Amino acid sequence: MYSILKHAHLTLILIAVVLFIVSFYWMESGHKNAQKPIFKKILLHTHLTIILLGVALMGLLQINPFAEQHFWLLEKIVAVVGYLILVKVALHEKTRKGMQFLAFAGALGWVVYIGQLAFSKQAILLLG
Repeated sequence: MYSILKHAHLTLILIAVVLFIVSFYWMESGHKNAQKPIFKKILLHTHLTIILLGVALMGLLQINPFAEQHFWLLEKIVAVVGYLILVKVALHEKTRKGMQFLAFAGALGWVVYIGQLAFSKQAILLLG
């Protein structure tokens, strides 16, 4: 069960990041697919499924993010919230172009930070 949840979680993360990059490119290049709400709905549901699978993995592994040895997971949760906020800003049509590029770069930075936390399992900001 763990293997299935883990691989589904990682696959959906890859799909979400690729879809975010493609959506941002479409929006900046004026592609006709940028106006279709179906892609935003797919991205939203992908993010929700990633969160659901993450919670399922936490339950299966019995990890408490508030326990001192698992502060890395609490940092990861906060980083995911930061990523989701920046994705929303980057893909909002009424946001200024400069702010969109900054939010896009910031969202990708959060993805790298989340990946580093997931692989090292060592808290960086919340030192216990």
